[in-house]
Amino acid sequence: MEEGELKALLKELGLNKYEVNAYLTLIKQGPLTAGELASLSKVPQPRVYDVVRSLMSKGFVAITSDRPKKVVPIDPEKVLNSMEQNYVRKLETAKKELKAIYTPYESSREVIIVKSKAVLENYIKEAIKNAKYHLSIAIPNLLLKKVTPLIKARSRKIAIDLFVYGTEQVPKVANKIRSRDVEDPIIAIQDKTLGIYAPPETFKSTNRTLRGYALIIKDRNLLFMLDRYFYHALWPTGKLIYKKRGKLKLPKTYIHIRSLVEDLREYNLLGKKVEIIGRFVKSKEAVKLTGKIVAFFENEGKVVSNITVETEKGEKYVIGGWNSSLEDIEAELITLKD
Repeated sequence: MEEGELKALLKELGLNKYEVNAYLTLIKQGPLTAGELASLSKVPQPRVYDVVRSLMSKGFVAITSDRPKKVVPIDPEKVLNSMEQNYVRKLETAKKELKAIYTPYESSREVIIVKSKAVLENYIKEAIKNAKYHLSIAIPNLLLKKVTPLIKARSRKIAIDLFVYGTEQVPKVANKIRSRDVEDPIIAIQDKTLGIYAPPETFKSTNRTLRGYALIIKDRNLLFMLDRYFYHALWPTGKLIYKKRGKLKLPKTYIHIRSLVEDLREYNLLGKKVEIIGRFVKSKEAVKLTGKIVAFFENEGKVVSNITVETEKGEKYVIGGWNSSLEDIEAELITLKD
């Protein structure tokens, strides 16, 4: 191998130009004083001590205790063996850490599988920050402490239903808060666009990877099922510990008709003007209309909710919520006017 190729190889191993020249000089000449090393290796005299210190830190040279002190090259085989072992350790550490946060590619991206606790926590935080109208979230007290500032900030602009696992005191950071001691899955539903489902024990262990896996859901049918589970299987099992009171601020936009019906009943809002954006149930055609609310309905289990709206032309439509099948219109957004 030509010396130029050897120098290039040493540079690839992390040595700079002066360090390469100094080390090769020492390998050829043996122990040298700093002055001799500077002269023979053509390393500038003002730089030679910095170069020696750097080579020492990288394990290439040592300093004798003689008078005058000399720079001694370490056996190249020992140096390179040590570098190899250190490099392998770093590779193994990098492999382990990257594997812990790796999210496998899914061709449809409608459902993403997550195995990293850090990645899951980031998805939850992004769901809180990105919600435009409504957030449904069920989390343990341990995680709530991490996201309380985010929830508190968003609750000033959007409706948040918070379900907390644990007996500790819960800060009043959401519109409605329910709590119970026994844990169930961690859930977050951002509007009708993103859902998160994770095992109950996710944040109990110190491991970076999850036991099992979490799901990031974008498929609307699966989101609808997750929403139904949250409100009809989980929500009723918790004790109501806080509900925001006070005058209703209008205009207010709803994505869930059950929330609108609840406000209609509580604030006696029959006759109020609303704007509906959605689609006709039978034809699937998009529709946007305004009118006044003349009636509302909610069955005993609160599974079916709807309102009846009368337009200025006297036309009446029954408006349902997400995945409506019995009503005239499935509402995507409902804005209650002032």
